[in-house]
Amino acid sequence: MTSTPLKFYADVHVAKSVVVQLRNKGVDIVHCEELDMADASDLQHLALAVEQKRTLITRDKGFLTYHSNWLEEGKSHSGIFFLSRDLQGKKHTGTIVKALLDYHELIAGGAGTVEADIANQFIWIN
Repeated sequence: MTSTPLKFYADVHVAKSVVVQLRNKGVDIVHCEELDMADASDLQHLALAVEQKRTLITRDKGFLTYHSNWLEEGKSHSGIFFLSRDLQGKKHTGTIVKALLDYHELIAGGAGTVEADIANQFIWIN
């Protein structure tokens, strides 16, 4: 059985430079602004990520609550990566890209699966 590929959805709190660098590495990633979702609510971001089977990337701590509530309601999602507030500014772009690329490569290489290791998880990137 083949794992679902790890695809990302970046909300407005994620720098476009992160998206561009990941895309340049062959990662399937979209930024909310590309989908006219810049002004969407957090729950709309999560719903779209779920609909498109994408793992959400954010800095918004509110997603910890949304994640818990979502699961309590019996819903599932393709995972949420939370970028630590310590990783802000251009000097941390490489750190963020490397961390997300590592997850992408592990899934693509078969060392894990989205279903077993990412889905319904809230994963902190520090």
